[in-house]
Amino acid sequence: MPASKIAKTCKKISSCVPYNEEYPSRLLAFFDIAPFKITEVQKKDGTISLVETACELPTFEAFAKTLGTTRHMLKKWEEKYPAFAQAADKARDLQSDILIQNSLRGNYSASFAVFTAKNLLGWQDAKEEACSQPKALVVRWEK
Repeated sequence: MPASKIAKTCKKISSCVPYNEEYPSRLLAFFDIAPFKITEVQKKDGTISLVETACELPTFEAFAKTLGTTRHMLKKWEEKYPAFAQAADKARDLQSDILIQNSLRGNYSASFAVFTAKNLLGWQDAKEEACSQPKALVVRWEK
C-alpha cells in the first residue's frame, strides 16, 4: 500500500497515532497520582469533618484517549519500544498501589476491588493458582 494511502487511512483511524519518545514519561505522569484526597466539609452545626475520596483510578484506556489512540495501540507500542514497555510496567504497579490503598481504606467496595484486581491487573486467588498447577503425587510402597 502506498505511503500516501496509509497516511489517509491513518487520518480516519484514531489508533494510527505515531509513537513519540515522550509517551513513556507522559504515561508515568498520568498514573502517578495520589490515591485519594481529603477535603474539609462543614456540617450544618458548624463543625468541620474530613472526608476522604478515592481518586479516579487511572486506566490504559483513559491514557490512550488522551493521546487520541486505543489501548490496542498502546499494547503494540509495549511490544515494539522497550522504554514504553518499562513505563507500562511501572504504570501497572502505580495502578495496583492506588487500588490497594483505596481498598484498605474502605474507599472501594470489596467486590469492586477483587473484580478489578483480577480482571484489570491479572491477580489470582491462591486457590486458583494452586488448582491450575497440580503437584505430582508420589506414592511409595514400603515392605
